[in-house]
Amino acid sequence: MIKKIKLSVKIAVLQIPFIFFFSCADILDFSNKDSITVTNWNVQTFFDGNNDGTEYSEFTNKNSKWNLERYESRLDKLCDMIEKTDSDVFVMEEIENEKILYDISNRLSHKVWQPGKVYQYAAFEKDDGSSIGLGVLSRYKISDVRFHSLDIRTESEEKPSMRPIMELTIRPHDRNVHMFVNHWKSKSGDEETTKKWRRWQECLLSDLCFSKNEYSSDIFIAVGDFNQDIREFNRNEMENIFLTSFEREKNKTLEIYSPWDYDESEIGSYYFSGDWERIDHFFCTSPDVIEHFEVLDFPELLTDDGIPDKYKISPNTGYSDHLPIMCQITLREL
Repeated sequence: MIKKIKLSVKIAVLQIPFIFFFSCADILDFSNKDSITVTNWNVQTFFDGNNDGTEYSEFTNKNSKWNLERYESRLDKLCDMIEKTDSDVFVMEEIENEKILYDISNRLSHKVWQPGKVYQYAAFEKDDGSSIGLGVLSRYKISDVRFHSLDIRTESEEKPSMRPIMELTIRPHDRNVHMFVNHWKSKSGDEETTKKWRRWQECLLSDLCFSKNEYSSDIFIAVGDFNQDIREFNRNEMENIFLTSFEREKNKTLEIYSPWDYDESEIGSYYFSGDWERIDHFFCTSPDVIEHFEVLDFPELLTDDGIPDKYKISPNTGYSDHLPIMCQITLREL
């Protein structure tokens, strides 16, 4: 039996207290009304300074050097990057809790005197008992936050822990941007087995997009760490990417568009076993939605060898094993 569960809002849209000094009009008038920018970053096991019992062992064992001071140092570096990207929407995978979103906002509170720079809204999601979840910061109103999980009982083995898809709507300048934030099953373990579970997550995303996109002129974008290179997605006879659906017997597929260049020599967002991988993605349902795309390979995010400088607890160095990716989304009617 396949059971698809739509969970109602688990964490309401978070609002940052200091933003109430401004009216909504004051905050939003400054921005470009033709487009918005979105950054996505897997920030690599970003735990706070408290021990809640769900952290990974390297953060809690007796030899671990992880503490509040290291958390605050790491938080400062994350905030520096958020300011540097200056995106209207900042999406993160692998943060521990909503407290981190509040801590980020407090660090960025000096922006309160710059109308249009304030991240007025935020949303967070993770499964009960999970170590890490999904976070979104936005300068524009967030609404209709929902979390979609899978309950699959048709496979020969028990379903592993798989993160829900976060669905939300962002409303910049009277346009609805429907966003689906993903963090699919990793390839840790048997590759074929994990591929099967990612396929289930693909079907869920496909059906969610279908249900809203079929008769709508709104903008739809899927974002996140899919743990799947752009070359691993299905393609049709026109070489366009498509997502399969739960309704396979009806041959129902959703054609999507990616801004990644398929040239294997290009830099990716993740580096593994000597190769760049493009596993962090923006997908949209129209080829004209994304006007610009880039990997944010800032020098401070890279080692001397030019690969992501992943965070290490003991020396308290590095940022993440992923690089951020950024895109510009048009708000014009297509």
